[in-house]
Amino acid sequence: MKRFIAGVGVVSCGAVVVALAAAAPASADPAPTLPSAFVTEVVDGDSVRVVDVTRGAITVRIAGADAPELNECYGPQSRDFTRSALERQLVAVIVDPSLGGADASGELPAYIVRVDGWNHNVEATRAGAARASGEVSRSAEIRDAENGARQVGAGLWSANCGTPAQQPRPQAAPQPSGVYYENCDDARARGAAPVLRGQPGYRAGLDRDNDGVGCEPTR
Repeated sequence: MKRFIAGVGVVSCGAVVVALAAAAPASADPAPTLPSAFVTEVVDGDSVRVVDVTRGAITVRIAGADAPELNECYGPQSRDFTRSALERQLVAVIVDPSLGGADASGELPAYIVRVDGWNHNVEATRAGAARASGEVSRSAEIRDAENGARQVGAGLWSANCGTPAQQPRPQAAPQPSGVYYENCDDARARGAAPVLRGQPGYRAGLDRDNDGVGCEPTR
């Protein structure tokens, strides 16, 4: 194992992988779980770095699920969950047939399955460490796992991670238009009254009740 961790050679890596696969228990996951990679580092809740027998050193992102960013609610806890489940583990990296290769960021979207059949994509979602995202061949199973997490308020679905209310966007201040009315008498004399907010010449001084209509007709 030490030789594999140190990355001395692909031959040593493959020998360890095959030996452990032969001793692995029956998989709880229907996909093949012949281990082909060793997890060297957990980047965040949904991305890990591995040394793969055929692909070499790559970054794998879990397909069909998305974890919070580290600066978002439950982001650090999601990373810790993934660390406890995958770090320094032998895993199978299974590319979904509905997806292509590495994405624009260089990450390979795939299922990450341990030798005991633990499918991290599904189980991280079930624990509330990730949410269902996109359409993949196992989306139905991942969504079912998310629904279970929602029902019990697990992880990112807890009350502590409620969706923040959207803040209203500040209204842009009107830009100078080059038109200026000294007062409403001036605006009326020039045939411009009423002056609506957004029109040339409108300013707060002409709209005392701040209803967006300046120099309203007198009653």
